[in-house]
Amino acid sequence: MELLPGLAERARERTRATAHIGVVAGDLHALPFPDGSADLARTDRGLQHVVAPARALAEIRRVLRPGGRLVMGEPDWDSLAIDHPDLGLARAYTRHVADRIVRNGVIGRQLPRLAREAGFAVRGVVPVTSVFREVEAADRVLGLRRTTERAVAAGGLSAAEAERWLGHLATEPFHAAVTLHVVVAEAAA
Repeated sequence: MELLPGLAERARERTRATAHIGVVAGDLHALPFPDGSADLARTDRGLQHVVAPARALAEIRRVLRPGGRLVMGEPDWDSLAIDHPDLGLARAYTRHVADRIVRNGVIGRQLPRLAREAGFAVRGVVPVTSVFREVEAADRVLGLRRTTERAVAAGGLSAAEAERWLGHLATEPFHAAVTLHVVVAEAAA
């Protein structure tokens, strides 16, 4: 079952001109490929959403040949820093994102360990920090308004705190940053 209808077809369309790329919809916890049948695997901000990241990495390891390469990019939502004069409110917002909004909110920092535990040799870790200077761009990527509304509904922020939070973000100079961890790993022989 495809969780996001049409996603696989859109990926097929985008890669149609590249003959050596195929798109298959499936469950990352149970890949529809034989053992050792792939040379390369890539995850891009997907492990933060899966039910069992360790099991998904073990499954990727299963389908990679010895020496096969895995490249992963995942955020560490605990690193989300948004400038606001009320530091406690900014921290409460980040905690809500990392603990309640994203299933695996700190997966970025866990990738090297989880990869080693799944049978990979970690060859490199590169932190990439995205910086946002415009609240509109940050809202498109981070869902500031939507996430704030969810925090109020869940009791993570009061309505007054949310109003103060969003009001400041909309009217004052804006600055936010979050770190994505890119990990390059190789399937051990």
